[in-house]
Amino acid sequence: MLRFRLGLIIGFLIGYVLGARAGRERYEQLRELWQQVRSSKPAQQISSEVSTAKARAWENVEERAADGLARVTSKARDRTDEPTGRPVSDPDI
Repeated sequence: MLRFRLGLIIGFLIGYVLGARAGRERYEQLRELWQQVRSSKPAQQISSEVSTAKARAWENVEERAADGLARVTSKARDRTDEPTGRPVSDPDI
């Protein structure tokens, strides 16, 4: 719930900054507020959680890619005629 609220607030502020024509002074106020939000403990915690989740997801992608490559390589080796290095003819291909 906290993440949703924080995301909503951040989204509102970004939209306001990009869409408003309030002038430089208002922009500076919002920029200062943004710096305070970024340095808050909840924001730091969310940032840390996102980084951890991203790292785990990337590890999962790397593992799956390695497994897939190993399977493809194994099948390719099984389909080659070792003495000549040519593919074995297979009517199902």
